[in-house]
Amino acid sequence: MQIADGGGGGSIANIMNPLSSGAMGAAVQSVSAETQKLISAAKSGGFKITPEGVKPIRDALTALVTDLDSLGFKTYALDQAPQLGSHPYGQTVATHDQKSATEAQGSARAVLNQLKQVAQQADEALARAAGQYKETENQAFSALQTKQA
Repeated sequence: MQIADGGGGGSIANIMNPLSSGAMGAAVQSVSAETQKLISAAKSGGFKITPEGVKPIRDALTALVTDLDSLGFKTYALDQAPQLGSHPYGQTVATHDQKSATEAQGSARAVLNQLKQVAQQADEALARAAGQYKETENQAFSALQTKQA
């Protein structure tokens, strides 16, 4: 249990730390909600951007996904239960800690996966917006050529 749900198990430093998994989870959820708005706007045609204008952002999102993939491999230790002895209490705590780090909502693994998904969705929305910009530009160019002919 965590401090937030009245069960103890934490410190004031974790509550105050903006990089704690709970704070990161909340931040990722907020970014995810905003990304969904971006996706909706791009799908409806309400958001268009030049391919050149979006390239640096898409490059940064691609680098983020690559970094998160790399970080996922580096956090393999989270998949292992800590060695807390062979007695039943130690094994119970070790199993709980391991599940908290990898399976629980707001766990480090879950937050990393959510952040990766948000980055991929944002990249998809930006690609769609750039494609719509290019399509609109081509339509305008075609209409202009038709009038000149």
